[in-house]
Amino acid sequence: MATTLRFCADVLTKKAESVGDLTHHAIAQRAGVRESTISRLIAGRTVPTVATLFAVADAYGIDIDDLVTGRISRPAATALSPHHHGEKVPA
Repeated sequence: MATTLRFCADVLTKKAESVGDLTHHAIAQRAGVRESTISRLIAGRTVPTVATLFAVADAYGIDIDDLVTGRISRPAATALSPHHHGEKVPA
């Protein structure tokens, strides 16, 4: 099942404002990315690359999970027990 991921621009802008970064230019400078990238992200016109997500998250101390929504819940993990010969048991 495919899930559409969405960048949460409001999380970024609120964090940026809290540290005094009020412009796209200031956000881009702190994150080390192009201003046009930040402008497109905040406007919802582009999907961030993994590198951009990490740059923004690192620059502002934001958890990547807080920058992206739309993920589906994964079922409980299973693990192989060393006492059961190849049988899966709940983790």
